[in-house]
Parts: sequence; structure tokens; C-alpha cells
Amino acid sequence: MRHCCAFKALDIYYLKETNLYISRKLSFGFCPICSKPVAELYQVRFDGVSDFRSVSGIKADLMVNALKSEILYSMRECNYRKFKIKPYGWKYGVNKAVKIKGTERIRQYAYDFYGNKEIIKTV
Repeated sequence: MRHCCAFKALDIYYLKETNLYISRKLSFGFCPICSKPVAELYQVRFDGVSDFRSVSGIKADLMVNALKSEILYSMRECNYRKFKIKPYGWKYGVNKAVKIKGTERIRQYAYDFYGNKEIIKTV
């Protein structure tokens, strides 16, 4: 994204296809220099011509609100969903002793650094 300088988008929204445009993407972020909100809309027409529109300030908020009903999913949701399903990435093990009907059993869990856990086996 470009406004005053190059910077990363906070979130990227993927939009529905229309009868004129395919591959639509809306990027939203803040300029690190002037701290204004910036929105960029990138879309490709069916004949292959790309359309790029960048707005900042109040117009950026208006553009995001106008296109809010066309959002299919966002990158932030995809990344959040990926980490909340099962232990992901680096894992560590935790053994817990549980008393069930007077006998003690050990349960082995796999934890990740995102707070997810999964039981591996019970001994």
C-alpha cells in the first residue's frame, strides 16, 4: 500500500465477484507518517484489465463501509481460524494426574503457544 510511504495493511478483505469484476481485494490500514486511515481497492475485470483505487482519510472509512456487505472473508479471520483448531507449530507436552474412582490415571496433552491443547493418550 502507498500513501505517504510504503506500509503493511492491517487487514485484507476479499470481496464477492460482480458481473463486471473478478478477483476483488480491499486492503485497509493506517499511514505511519500522518496516521490517516488508508483503503485500497484492487479488482480485475473479466477482460483482464486491472482497476486500482486508493483513498485516505474519511473517504477510506466511507469506502470500507460501502463495501462491507460484499466481504466474503478476511486474512485476519483465516489466520485466527488456522491457529484455533488444533495445536499448531511448536508444541510441548504436559502430563496431568487425574483420580478416577479411586485410581490414578495420567493424561498426556500436547499444547501449543497459542493456547490450544489436545489429549494424546491416557495411561
